[in-house]
Amino acid sequence: MSGNFWKKRAKAFVYAWHGLKSLIKEEHNARIHVVAAIVAIVVGCCVDLSPMEWCVILICIGMVVSAEAMNSAVEALADRITRDFDPIIGKAKDYGAAAVTILAVVAVAVGLIIFIPKIINLFIC
Repeated sequence: MSGNFWKKRAKAFVYAWHGLKSLIKEEHNARIHVVAAIVAIVVGCCVDLSPMEWCVILICIGMVVSAEAMNSAVEALADRITRDFDPIIGKAKDYGAAAVTILAVVAVAVGLIIFIPKIINLFIC
């Protein structure tokens, strides 16, 4: 493979990194998800998660933050098209928000299933 191939791949990661920084800086809900992710990781470090539990927690974090990024992308494009009320654009924004909400609720449920028994064991033992 040519050096140009690797330069393009590296540039793609730079763009992705800029997107992530912008998402966290500009989107309030993304910051909430990142804080929740940090809390989950810190608590996970304190309660001795198994490798499989870490995988599940990290997949949940990745899915929620990715959904938030996609929702923000839809909203940005929709706002670029028009700031006026449009029922179809409103529906697209609502669907994106619903996707994030569904994933966030499932992630919380997964976190409770994994963390509650471990936290209880901390106080019992």
